[in-house]
Amino acid sequence: MAYNVEDFLAENVKSKVETKNVKFDGFKSPFVIKALTADEFSELQKQATTSYINKKTHQRVQESDQNKLVDLMMSKAVIQPDLNDEKLQKSWGCIADPAGVLKKMLNAGQYTDLGNAIQELSGFDIDSIDNFVEQAKN
Repeated sequence: MAYNVEDFLAENVKSKVETKNVKFDGFKSPFVIKALTADEFSELQKQATTSYINKKTHQRVQESDQNKLVDLMMSKAVIQPDLNDEKLQKSWGCIADPAGVLKKMLNAGQYTDLGNAIQELSGFDIDSIDNFVEQAKN
């Protein structure tokens, strides 16, 4: 089956940012989230990764902070409310901490549901991620 390279050119591909409303009890308006692109996710991974020299082996070691990655991902994907809004941050007592605002606003289950919705919208297979986490634990 032949393909046409024209089908893959940027100007011929729908570049609409995919969004979704997520409604939680207690909030008058829904949270609006957007899908993360591969570039955005890659940049977030870099921000959540630290590098150091292991003193015993003298090898460079990279470690990813999964909690930081989740916080960055949530902050980047939530477009409503604006987690960087000064009034919102003051209201929740989390100045210059968009992820902290979100954590104060939502209970643990809502935070998890919002994270799952972001991952799903961004094209991640939630079941595969859960299976991967379980395998890593064992």
